Amino acid sequence: GVILLPITILGMFLGGFLIKKFKLHITEMAKFACITFIVAYLLNLLYFTCSCEVLQVAGLTAPYSGLKHLSSPKKSFMASCNADCSCKLDQWDPVCGDNGITYMTACFAGCKSSTGMGKNMVFHNCSCVKGQVYGVGNSSALLGQCQRESCTKAFPYFLALQTACAFILALGGTPTYMIMFRSVSPDLKSFAVGIETLGGRVLGGLPAPIYFGALIDETCLKWGTKNCGGSGSCRVYDTKAFRNVYLGLIAGLRAGCCLLYIVLSILIMKRFK
Repeated sequence: GVILLPITILGMFLGGFLIKKFKLHITEMAKFACITFIVAYLLNLLYFTCSCEVLQVAGLTAPYSGLKHLSSPKKSFMASCNADCSCKLDQWDPVCGDNGITYMTACFAGCKSSTGMGKNMVFHNCSCVKGQVYGVGNSSALLGQCQRESCTKAFPYFLALQTACAFILALGGTPTYMIMFRSVSPDLKSFAVGIETLGGRVLGGLPAPIYFGALIDETCLKWGTKNCGGSGSCRVYDTKAFRNVYLGLIAGLRAGCCLLYIVLSILIMKRFK
């Protein structure tokens, strides 16, 4: 937000400045808005190159055998190393083992003791961690999830791409509004603004959280449990499925918008030729 808000404001002001500087006709504004939206759409497809590996959670996305990946994840949280610990499946207080794998709780890591308090708590003599590192290290675990290096490395590129897309979209935002004002008769301008706002809310603002949320929920691997029972928030997502569903839906919706922009440009050029 700190980065995108100034960039968006700059793009909107620059779009208005270009209209005034070059005294763009309505047909030229239509071409300008159409080009910026198509360029932003093509840049948006580059989001698919930004990848972040799935969090390796023992028994969920990584087996207790020590392998890093599962071909078909099976939710078997119990193993021989923690079978006698009476761990509760509805708890989520993750710890990061020396082997780089996250465990749902210190209990599932088979830890016997701990030192420190709060965020600095360290668990020792963890039988599941020891079994996976084959004696290497002190078989300890730190409170919190393990860091994913690929996510940290990809984030600056993702942020730069998001900034470029936001700037280009904002650049074409002002010409789009000017097209509406110049193509509608004076007595219908306020009505046109109302219809445009209503269309945006009805088609995008209101239903979008529902169908986006439903699709995102389908990529959840581990749901939390509320104290009073029932499903809580998602603890672990399948990040690859999340990316494909989320970005794929956006790409599909924007493809339709691109088609409408092209049709709009053609109609305006015919009408105001």
